[in-house]
Amino acid sequence: MRVLISADAEGVSGVTNTDEMLYGKPYYEFMREMMTADVNAAIEGAFAGGATEVVVNDSHWTMTNVKIEALDPRADLIKGFHKHLCMVEGVQEADAVFFLGYHCRTGDSDGVGNETILGREIVEIRMNGKPVGESEINAAVCGDFGAPVVFASGDHLYEKELRETLPDVEFGLTKYALDRWTARLLSLERARGNIRAAAEAAVRRARAGAFAPYRLDGPVTLSVTFSSTAEALMASLVPGSVRETPRTVTVSGATATEAWKAFFAVLLLGWSATDEVYG
Repeated sequence: MRVLISADAEGVSGVTNTDEMLYGKPYYEFMREMMTADVNAAIEGAFAGGATEVVVNDSHWTMTNVKIEALDPRADLIKGFHKHLCMVEGVQEADAVFFLGYHCRTGDSDGVGNETILGREIVEIRMNGKPVGESEINAAVCGDFGAPVVFASGDHLYEKELRETLPDVEFGLTKYALDRWTARLLSLERARGNIRAAAEAAVRRARAGAFAPYRLDGPVTLSVTFSSTAEALMASLVPGSVRETPRTVTVSGATATEAWKAFFAVLLLGWSATDEVYG
């Protein structure tokens, strides 16, 4: 049983704000320690459940956050931003996927760090007409490779949102969201205990065939509403994209993965046109 851990930061134990989450901010090193310890708890649980291989894909912002020097030596680490499948790079060789430290989609709840892929640039992302976050998009890409999402961790509002799409996932609760930048935090011991227990149960259940991949019948359409017209204009340079409104750009693909690759280019080009004051 080969497990891919896609590791984000907003849902990590002990973390609540951007002073912790972003490179160069005053408490960034604290977040790195918290994230690596959560990852290690998930690795421990995965192997206890019967995993034969664990690969960690660092999936937060610069994707250079997990501390390799403190990582459980049984796991490998994918580090760096330049990868076509972004947060789920490595799913090509995985049997099951973990969404560790994930978070709510932007704007639909008070989940800690709620956002979708980028930051202030994104007002909303839709997949086949439905508002989605990173979890739904990534789960659909994983489904194209036959890999089910079996575990997730984060705050209680993220769990509620995720179960709308993946009702049977094993969940490791780390905090109770009060606001986008405020939470009632579980102790680190309890949070990581939740992660270990859920990871072990997830792999045991996956080995027994309890999970099915999340698959979408094609074609798949992804649409983004940017915060500014400048972002949408630049994003619409992607061949095959359609600028539906002054701020909304849409792409389609025969599969979720094909749609995602075009959409990733749309997001990156749109991001390049953002303004640090106006967005």
